[in-house]
Amino acid sequence: MVEEAARRDLAAIAITDHDVVGGIAEAQQAGQRFGVEVVPGIELTAEWDGRLAHILGYFIDPAHPELVVGLERAREQMAAHVRDVLDAARALGVEIDEAALARYRGRYVSGATLVLGMLEQGILRGSPHARQLLLRASREPRPFSAAEAIALIHAAGGVASLAHPVKLRRSEPLLPARTFAPLVAAGLDGIEAWQIVQGPTVRDHYRRVAEALGLVATGGSDCHGPRSVGMRLGTQRVPAAVLSAMKQCWRDRRRALPDRTGSPR
Repeated sequence: MVEEAARRDLAAIAITDHDVVGGIAEAQQAGQRFGVEVVPGIELTAEWDGRLAHILGYFIDPAHPELVVGLERAREQMAAHVRDVLDAARALGVEIDEAALARYRGRYVSGATLVLGMLEQGILRGSPHARQLLLRASREPRPFSAAEAIALIHAAGGVASLAHPVKLRRSEPLLPARTFAPLVAAGLDGIEAWQIVQGPTVRDHYRRVAEALGLVATGGSDCHGPRSVGMRLGTQRVPAAVLSAMKQCWRDRRRALPDRTGSPR
């Protein structure tokens, strides 16, 4: 991915995998080889106002103890969810080939993995229990509240930004600034404006929202690797000034953190 970023003339990318940080070190090493700045990040699966929300963390320390513990908790919850679905399927007389699920792992076996596995194995087409199992698998755990996710990112020294706000309420894609006041009170630093699912009108709306709330407008391609329609990497050309603003926010947050003596840095 980093080599491809260099080919596409990108100056910087962020690695923000879902609930894992295992790719960051390798990506940063590659960034040094290919001349691409790699921002260490994460995308935490959270719940806010009864809805699924993804909280992006930039400039994190992936080895921070609180973050490590939190991510392990998320992994354990997902493993329990997967086991619950597999057991429910077996009780219904449906056998899901568990060994085959490994081929879909982008992080670890998850509810989404189960859906792909059931689709490939013909279960979603041939079983009378397909809908029941699909719904059960898709109800993945949300290991953090949005406030907990923001706090965890801050503990790891990072900047927290709300991913793709257009997805929060499908019936109301252009949410007003006041909607996000609770997240700002919880310490939110930014809101994503440049995004593959947010066209120019939506992008400009959330740039105005960010300005109104005193947040950084962030962005990215939300690339999940090669797809049949092509790779998203670099489709959202985020201005360099945005990265500079994110770095300033990060520096300000770091200065506010106490050092080992208890004094501000």
